[in-house]
Amino acid sequence: MSQDGFSFSSKKIDVSKKITIVAAKWNAELVDELLESGKAHLEELGFTDIKIVNVPGAWELVHAAQKELADADGVIAYGVVIRGETTHYELISESTAQGLMHVSVNEKKPIGFGLIAAENLSQAKERTSELKLNKGKEIAQSLVEMLN
Repeated sequence: MSQDGFSFSSKKIDVSKKITIVAAKWNAELVDELLESGKAHLEELGFTDIKIVNVPGAWELVHAAQKELADADGVIAYGVVIRGETTHYELISESTAQGLMHVSVNEKKPIGFGLIAAENLSQAKERTSELKLNKGKEIAQSLVEMLN
C-alpha cells in the first residue's frame, strides 16, 4: 500500500494486453516522471506491448486516446496542468477529464486518468516526483486492474 492509501491488487494479471501511454509534452519534465514510473511498473508486471505517444498538451490527450484505442486494449493518459492567472486551467482540466471519460465509455475500453491538475508547481512536483507521491505507478495499476 502506498502512503496515500492506494493498494495494489494481488489478482493474476493478463500481461498479453496491448497498452498505449499518451503523454503531454507541456510540463514535460513533470509528465516524464509519471510516464517513466508508470511504464516501469507495467514492465515489472510483465507487459511487453507498450506504445508511447507524445502529444503537445493535455487538450490533445483526448484525441490521441480515442485514436489509440482502435488498436490498444487500454490507454493511460498522462499530463500536468498548473493553475495560472486565467481560467484556462479550469477549461483544460475539465474538458480533458470529460473527454477522456466520454472516449472510454464510448469505446468500451479503459483509460487510466493521469491528468494531474495542481494549484501550483509545488503541488505538481509532489504528485509527480519519484521521491514523493508519484501517481504514475498508481494510474498504471488502475488501468491494469480495469483490464482484468
